[in-house]
Amino acid sequence: MILAAVCLLSAMNSMAQVTLSISDFSIKGGEEKAIEIELENPGVEITGVQCDLILPAGLSLTTFLNEDEDENVLGELISNRKKGDLGLTVSEVSGGYRFIVFSMNNKTFKGTSGGIIKVVVKAASTISAGNLTGTLADIVLTEPDQTQHKPANFTFNITATTGINEVELSNDKPATIYDLKGNTIRKNATSTEGLSKGVYIIDNKKVIVK
Repeated sequence: MILAAVCLLSAMNSMAQVTLSISDFSIKGGEEKAIEIELENPGVEITGVQCDLILPAGLSLTTFLNEDEDENVLGELISNRKKGDLGLTVSEVSGGYRFIVFSMNNKTFKGTSGGIIKVVVKAASTISAGNLTGTLADIVLTEPDQTQHKPANFTFNITATTGINEVELSNDKPATIYDLKGNTIRKNATSTEGLSKGVYIIDNKKVIVK
């Protein structure tokens, strides 16, 4: 009976879905946003992680300060899921970035769910508005006994906006229009009709005229 229970538990563990993921997010042109690579490892201890983060055109990783070590990094381990002696390396690969978490002493991540790596994504100021996709590819998750899990690539959605607003001008809502240098282009404007194509400041907002 005990042997049967042990075998059943072992089978359940082997069937556990061990995955990496990134939650969908939105970002504006020129904006930086912190996101997390999340590890789901129900019933399975994980001591090593490898994955490639592939970002769409217009997005890249930027360095940020790792306060624990007082240095600029492309990614850092999240402390609330980290045990001692876990290290992280980040390198650029074709089309993206490769993350490797390793332990010389077979230390595992705390818990069975949540973020393990934090990165900061930056959107180019010229990014086109729309729905984009990113991918976690070539995922390898390693248990202390060197058993490997290789889940399928994970795709996440990114909503990109230009960061440029629209305003409604009318006879009841006139406003002064400025260029990006602060020069007055039109006072008490009730429309943008007749303006040259470009970006203007209207009602303290950047507005694009096409």
